[in-house]
Amino acid sequence: MPTMLKRELAGKLTQIGVVRGITALAVGGYVLSQSAISPAVVARASGAYWLVDGVLGLWASAFAARLTLNRMLLLLRGAIAIVAALTLFGLPLGLVFGPWQPGQVMLLVFVAAVMMTVIGAQMLAAAIDVMMCREVRRRIPGEWSCAIGTVLSAALAVIAAATLLAPAPLLGRALGVGAMIGGLGLLAMSARLRGGPESSALPAYPNKP
Repeated sequence: MPTMLKRELAGKLTQIGVVRGITALAVGGYVLSQSAISPAVVARASGAYWLVDGVLGLWASAFAARLTLNRMLLLLRGAIAIVAALTLFGLPLGLVFGPWQPGQVMLLVFVAAVMMTVIGAQMLAAAIDVMMCREVRRRIPGEWSCAIGTVLSAALAVIAAATLLAPAPLLGRALGVGAMIGGLGLLAMSARLRGGPESSALPAYPNKP
């Protein structure tokens, strides 16, 4: 039965990796296709990935027991990503980074504070992902799709934060290329997980000392 549980876990991780990979490719392709990249495009592109990633996190909580993780922890991780994404979508980024107008400085301070708060929360979500990845690799050594997804989510958080300081076109290229590379990596690792011999040769639960 442990082999069956392990294969079930590998199957679910494969599905998560594929959806993450397709989302990353779509986000990267969209950003790179824009002729004019604004800070709003960069921030909301990150939010689009987080939104899908958050929904996947909520779904992943259904099999938290197989990873010996608290289900509420994964629910929190998914909720953080969704709230962060919706917050970025709702902020008046066009006004903040648009032509100067009275009150824009105060609006910038408010938006910057909100953005840094949700981005900090996303880094907390990445820390939860690290714990999940450790548990996954204890059961399926060599499984890298979880780690790639974690790094990509954290990288998008850093890029979104940098919109307050760095040129948007430069950040847009970094986000687009990074998302494309991350998406391809996720799909490749998911395919390896689906058919790799490692996933059927090891127990679903680690041996107790």
